[in-house]
Amino acid sequence: MKTRHVVGGLCLLAVPFLAAAAGGAHEHGVARLSLVQEGTTITLGFESPLDSLVGFEHAPRTDAQKQALQKARAALENAATAVTLPAAAACVVSAVTVDMPFGDTAHDGHDDHDTHADAEAEYVFECAQPAALDTVTIGLFQAFPRLQRIDAEAATAAGQGKAVLRPAQATWSLPAAR
Repeated sequence: MKTRHVVGGLCLLAVPFLAAAAGGAHEHGVARLSLVQEGTTITLGFESPLDSLVGFEHAPRTDAQKQALQKARAALENAATAVTLPAAAACVVSAVTVDMPFGDTAHDGHDDHDTHADAEAEYVFECAQPAALDTVTIGLFQAFPRLQRIDAEAATAAGQGKAVLRPAQATWSLPAAR
């Protein structure tokens, strides 16, 4: 049974990223969040159009745009402010991975005004009391005012669920054990 949850959870985590790769899920102001629990490990995947984070999707052309990209990367890399898990779950960050376009900020001269660029982050937590994981609070709305909505999906030991998060409602109640 555990294998079924792990495989199902991994499939759930891949869906938003595959949809974006297919080109149908890029909507400015809207991001996606996936949460998968495997035993004591909680993995959150976040994906957003770059425009929702910094206001543009092309290679940076000015110093201000370069600084905006650096600021966005730093905000995504800060798991403590990006995601808050209940203290009772006793979770600690074990890994953070951020993938931002235009890592080399030199503009290559290509015409990029029609392209879409996304930023992705993955947060991995180890939780001593994963059964106490009943909510997740997302701090990314505060870091990125252009972000209007996060479509969230979860696969936990208690079940699957989804939610729509907004700046005024950034706390997500996860599926409860039956």
